[in-house]
Amino acid sequence: MYLIIVGAGEIGEKLIALALKNKDDVVVIEKNKEKCEEISKKYDAVVINADATDKETLLDAGADNADALITTADDATNLLVMSLAKSIGIPSLVSIVNNEENKPMFIEKGVNIVGNPAAITAEYLYRAVRRPMVKDFMSLGERAEIFKISIPPNAKVAGKAVGDVKLPRGVSIIVIERDSEVIIPAEDTRFQPGDLVTLLARKDKIDKTMEVFFEK
Repeated sequence: MYLIIVGAGEIGEKLIALALKNKDDVVVIEKNKEKCEEISKKYDAVVINADATDKETLLDAGADNADALITTADDATNLLVMSLAKSIGIPSLVSIVNNEENKPMFIEKGVNIVGNPAAITAEYLYRAVRRPMVKDFMSLGERAEIFKISIPPNAKVAGKAVGDVKLPRGVSIIVIERDSEVIIPAEDTRFQPGDLVTLLARKDKIDKTMEVFFEK
């Protein structure tokens, strides 16, 4: 994949490392000259010291041949870059959105958005305290979540069949991961200690779901 990354800050640099590890072709656009020099020394990527809000900069970065563009700067910069990238015709546009109020403007342009990284991190930290049994989660709008829980030996459901476990309305088991096996659960599938269970649930049903699987 030919990927353009705008911004080489902390998040941008992690993206660069991840994309290169996946053997993508990476072009980085960064306004800060010292940061450009640092990235050039550390990574095998094309680094352009320029302003990404200038259409010529994007074209110099090969935007007309790019598969995707990711912006990691402030919202005003990100939105302007996304507008230019859309006009050029880059197929996949992804951006961080720092201010919740700005999301509609990005969505109108067909941009896949990622919320404020600090807010996301804070939510994960809070979840780790409140629901330590949840290993990962993803919000689906304001009303639902997909999340994973690990089944310990003392779980209330250990050894029980899926059909015998009464889940709250609005909750579904999507998949069970067991060792290297992925199981689409049937009524007679039994939960085993060590299982990683992925569920889809309404947000107001998550606490009750935890009570089904674990002691209070």
